[in-house]
Amino acid sequence: MANTTPPAPQSGTSATSATPTGGTPTGASTRHNALLIGNLLALSASICWGFNEPANKYLIPTWISAPGVALCRIFGATAIIWLLSLFVKRQKIRHSDWRLLWGAALMMLGFVYVFSLAFITASPIDIAIILTFQPLLVVGINALFRHRHISVLTWIGMAIAFGGALMVILAGGDLGDGRIVGDLFACVCAVTYSCYLVIIEGPSARYGTLNLMKWVFLFTSVLSLPLIFTVGRHIRLLMHSTFTPWGVLGFIVLFPTVYCYIVTPPALRRVGSGIFSFYQYLVPVIATVVSVLFRLDTFHWYQPVSFVIIVAGVMLANYGKARDTRP
Repeated sequence: MANTTPPAPQSGTSATSATPTGGTPTGASTRHNALLIGNLLALSASICWGFNEPANKYLIPTWISAPGVALCRIFGATAIIWLLSLFVKRQKIRHSDWRLLWGAALMMLGFVYVFSLAFITASPIDIAIILTFQPLLVVGINALFRHRHISVLTWIGMAIAFGGALMVILAGGDLGDGRIVGDLFACVCAVTYSCYLVIIEGPSARYGTLNLMKWVFLFTSVLSLPLIFTVGRHIRLLMHSTFTPWGVLGFIVLFPTVYCYIVTPPALRRVGSGIFSFYQYLVPVIATVVSVLFRLDTFHWYQPVSFVIIVAGVMLANYGKARDTRP
């Protein structure tokens, strides 16, 4: 979700697959600690993503242009992740994986850049709700390009969720006020990030998070260099000593961009993709509360309705997928 979630493990992944078994008190304690840590990491990531939408809306376009925020995220995260990678053992990247990393970087650039553009006109609540539909896009892309079987029940769930996303777009505004354009940008974000997850799925199983992310962000930085000329002059926070916009920008770089990428893989390993996905439903709720409290957006009737429709569709699709994988 603005929310930059790394790929989840396969559906058969257990929340305790990496923990000792055998029923001993030590094993039970280890599993309990692993679940506790996993839940805390998943919750903290969802909170960061929930604050991400209102934080971007606060900055764009009042303090900094949308391209400016996007490039700050990319270059800032690249520098931090490379610094952190100095403290982990280096892994050699397979020759065949370099092409995948470049493809992932291209999709990452598309997501981050278009995500920022969406906030010029779109509601942060609308964006958070639309991005809730993103996990199902991964399923659809895998079905179309990797020929993975999808049951009829899963397709029905995807259609229901798509209807919820369509409600946000159509009820959110019209072409005259530009809000619908921002919502369409959010849809593009969901598609590009879903493509990123599909591309990075294989390499993410072979390399550590920092060893993988340092190359993805470095390549994203290289690809984004021509976009520096799109930033323009609209960077008011450089001309003011006010701390708040600088603090908000720092939060966006450090937490939704860097922290969430680092903590999501260990969270998934400990609690599994099923539990982790439930925490993602908190993101639109947090984004709504924060946006309304700080008067960055107003609450509309269609937003909770569309959110419920999307969640219902996602849960139905997940149920269909889980039923297909039963022995």
